[in-house]
Amino acid sequence: MSGHLARSVSILAATDTPLGIVASTPQIKGYTERELLTQAALEAMEYAHVTGQDIDAFNIGQSGPNVYSSVKSAGPQYSDWLGMHLKPSLFHDEACASAGFGLNEAVMQVASGAYDMVLTGAVQINSTVPEKSGYPPQFRRNLSPEELFSTVLMATDPAYEKPGTGGFGPVEAILVRYVKQYGLSYDDVDEMFVNYLMTQREVALKNAKAPLVTQSYEDEAAQFGFSSVRDYLFSNKFNPLMGTLLRGRFVGQLTDGASAIIVAATDIAKRYVEHPIEVAGFSQATALNHTFMNVPDPGDAKMFKEAYAMAGITDPGKEVDWAGIHDCPASMVAPVAEAAGYIPEGQAWKYMRDGLVGPHGPRPINTDGGRTQTGHPDSPADAVEVAECVSQMRGEAGERQIADPPRTGIVWGGGSGFNLCLAVLRSL
Repeated sequence: MSGHLARSVSILAATDTPLGIVASTPQIKGYTERELLTQAALEAMEYAHVTGQDIDAFNIGQSGPNVYSSVKSAGPQYSDWLGMHLKPSLFHDEACASAGFGLNEAVMQVASGAYDMVLTGAVQINSTVPEKSGYPPQFRRNLSPEELFSTVLMATDPAYEKPGTGGFGPVEAILVRYVKQYGLSYDDVDEMFVNYLMTQREVALKNAKAPLVTQSYEDEAAQFGFSSVRDYLFSNKFNPLMGTLLRGRFVGQLTDGASAIIVAATDIAKRYVEHPIEVAGFSQATALNHTFMNVPDPGDAKMFKEAYAMAGITDPGKEVDWAGIHDCPASMVAPVAEAAGYIPEGQAWKYMRDGLVGPHGPRPINTDGGRTQTGHPDSPADAVEVAECVSQMRGEAGERQIADPPRTGIVWGGGSGFNLCLAVLRSL
């Protein structure tokens, strides 16, 4: 990487649909991928005071489109829905990191001077798949657990990697390595996760885009006859182990949804919105699954070094005010926060345990509730955190709002493969 952009690029708008299940969640019930993405895009366009004809190009990310949607090269299928007839499109798949890669690509498209304004979106229906290839997209059937995990393992190269290195294998390995590296006990791990999940549940209840979250953990535990949240969250019946330390509720429930981000050259963005958010730095990395098992991860070290250099950040512990970290599973929060220099080495698990990562703590992380609470929409996930960061910077996060809106935030994403991406956002 050259380490600089040819011109400054800023976010005009970043939004996402409510995250739920298209078969049952009222806000998105019966929606197809086209309708989900269009809802997010039109909301972003309305905020930015633009139409599809003002935008030069669009990107769309989707994980496993052949499996989940029975489509390929699907960009043209969205053009008329977005009011962008004849505009160029890029259709891409980086699994859960798709939206982050799409944002970085949009920034490069604008920074190059090729385009002045780009819309980058991501969409996913995880809960069901098309009834049959070639049928209209609203005819869908349930996806079995066996089919789901087989699609996850499609990101593993079967010729050169063991089956166990796909899916949750690498993220379980990272957690085990982190625990051994800092000498954590089982009780330490339990308290880290319980308190982190409780912090995230509290803010998710204040998030209108999280309709699946309806009650506190205290009420949920009591409903099933538990006197404490800790006992409930470490019950093998209600939160079964998925490995040595990783449990089901540490992983985000798969949900359906879409996201949209509009970026433009900063001087142009200022004509449309009062408060552009600059993408001050970014980076990305790719590697086979089995390399993604270190603390800190070499890919993360590379990305933070490159993105911070681009953004002119020399002391992230003082200069970064907010972090969005893809927490499916939640075990990624501690190693990534430390690799970022956002929390001192070996201390992130204590910050999670002590509730210091909430909106009112010194190191806020995922102040929308994150993937463990609001749900994991797969490809749009990173953009959901970008939208939260932008809202916090603009003072528009409502009950979740940090008292002093952050000036600099980071959004880290990871997707099967592995695909890693990072964006540094700065309030102008």
